[in-house]
Amino acid sequence: MDRPKTNSPSTSRWQPSAPLWQRAPNKQADGAPLADLMMLIPRLKHYTELQINHLQKMLEEVLIEFDEKIVFTDINLKLNVIWVTVLPEPGLCREVALAIRKRIPEAVMVGNQLKSISTELQPGSWRSLAMLIKRVVSKQTIKSLPRTPHGRGPKA
Repeated sequence: MDRPKTNSPSTSRWQPSAPLWQRAPNKQADGAPLADLMMLIPRLKHYTELQINHLQKMLEEVLIEFDEKIVFTDINLKLNVIWVTVLPEPGLCREVALAIRKRIPEAVMVGNQLKSISTELQPGSWRSLAMLIKRVVSKQTIKSLPRTPHGRGPKA
């Protein structure tokens, strides 16, 4: 029997769940804080179920590689991100991000470690992102300035 072909996310086994802040751990059993990293995957919400399954297999390889150091992972289709919670070891977020990038080249680091990860993986990419943000903010600022005829300010 043939399954009907559809692109509707509602027929997928990937369904919305509780908010991340309710599911992701933020402390170890002894009360010590955990570390987090987030990686953006452009157009993730448009991936087919087959592509998502492949992505999940790539993440499982990372989980195996880092054994007990990764505490939690989440694939958020709505936000196009992968969230990973790890033990708070120096350099571990960077190592995990590099391992993810090795398997999923389109993944981009998001957060306070963006510069250190991006410069090694894609020289200059963090600068490009910063320039893009600067342009967007500048355009919004320019649009919000009051306009006067012929670009002249008020006469004193």
